[in-house]
Amino acid sequence: MRCILASWLFICPVSILAQVQPDVTGSAPASEMSLGDLLKSASSFNGQIEEARQDVEIARAQLKQANAAWYPKASAVVLGAPIFAETGDAVHSQSDWGKWGPLVTGGFQIVQPVFTFGMISNYQKAAEGQIAAKEKLTEVKRAEIFVTAKEMYYSYQMANDLYNLVETLSKFLREAVDTAEKQKKEKGSIKPHDLYHLKTALDDLDQKKLYAKQGRQTAEKAILWVTKASVAGIAVTELIPEKFQKKTLEQYLEIARANRPEFVALAKGQEARGALRDAKRAQSYPIVFLGAFGQTAWCPVRTKQDSIFANDPYNQTVGGFGLGVKFDLEFARHSAEAAEQEAEMMKLKATESYAAPGIELQVKKAFWELEQAIDGLEVATRRKQTSRKWFISSGMGWSVGITPPKDLMEALEGDGLSRKNYIETVFSHNMALARLSQAVGMEVTELKY
Repeated sequence: MRCILASWLFICPVSILAQVQPDVTGSAPASEMSLGDLLKSASSFNGQIEEARQDVEIARAQLKQANAAWYPKASAVVLGAPIFAETGDAVHSQSDWGKWGPLVTGGFQIVQPVFTFGMISNYQKAAEGQIAAKEKLTEVKRAEIFVTAKEMYYSYQMANDLYNLVETLSKFLREAVDTAEKQKKEKGSIKPHDLYHLKTALDDLDQKKLYAKQGRQTAEKAILWVTKASVAGIAVTELIPEKFQKKTLEQYLEIARANRPEFVALAKGQEARGALRDAKRAQSYPIVFLGAFGQTAWCPVRTKQDSIFANDPYNQTVGGFGLGVKFDLEFARHSAEAAEQEAEMMKLKATESYAAPGIELQVKKAFWELEQAIDGLEVATRRKQTSRKWFISSGMGWSVGITPPKDLMEALEGDGLSRKNYIETVFSHNMALARLSQAVGMEVTELKY
């Protein structure tokens, strides 16, 4: 996306000096969407953010599963089959294979947990911690995507400004070539090597313009891809420094401690793992429950046994309810699962031990980069103004015949390079603010989204 101006530039008299300012009305399709609008679109439709958001939904579903463990668990079975006739009692019976009829049986069981020694409640606590952690991780992913989107947007603006700069200089050189060739034929005042330099510089700029055009097109498609914006193109606007209210390094560090989602994610993640550890340990304790069951059978071709002590699976209804205790005796497995969750929690603690200093270093680095960008922007602005004066002075001297062609070309080259440097410095300034916003966990500029 970046172009390098030709080493030697030649230009006509002062009549074109006023045209040096770049044309910011490019040919890209217009759109009313600002950078803030594009970031809103990214937040709603970017696939990576949506992927992180679905992790939150998974955690919410796990919480529902944990809550459902308190609900009654019921099962029911109904079976129908043909069966041959049989009559008699518990002592004697007689089969009749020539006569058949239906057999219908059914039964149900209901279990209502009453007390689990903290197993279900710890599963619920773990799921709630996972929800909070995943929500913060979604914010982390959103911040990463926003930095990428900003970089692509500013890259598009920079590529467009550089394209316009090269296009403007190319127009000047093309006019200069025509003027120089005309003067060479009429007066012979233009030396052949000056004309060769002029044409070489023009061809070089034309080639640079192709690269700049391709860079602009790529950046435009990239920002639309990242933000999923449903527009034909991005509005062509000039790259300018983002406005912001500068704070001290310590203030930015305080903002980061209060706003960086990683801190909350790590804390909630540890809570979740600790709760899972306790839940796994609680599996070794019994589950106290209320239970009920019922079973019935009907078969018209089998003799019903009237004695309650007779086993009658064909014509009998039984049922009852009571208080029960269930034991899971796989103590070794429970211990191993609890140890696994303990290790996961300690892993997050270890991550926290280096993440906090790492975030602090990230904030400091972003702050120092911003300071450098601010100072660099002042130098670039001063350089741009000085080179502009240099070029105007040389152009005036050329118009009255006291500035040689070589000095004029050097002045034009200096003016073009300083403008190129200014564009790139504004890009660096805006990206420094974007990285600082990510580092502290909130937008530090006046950008709204």
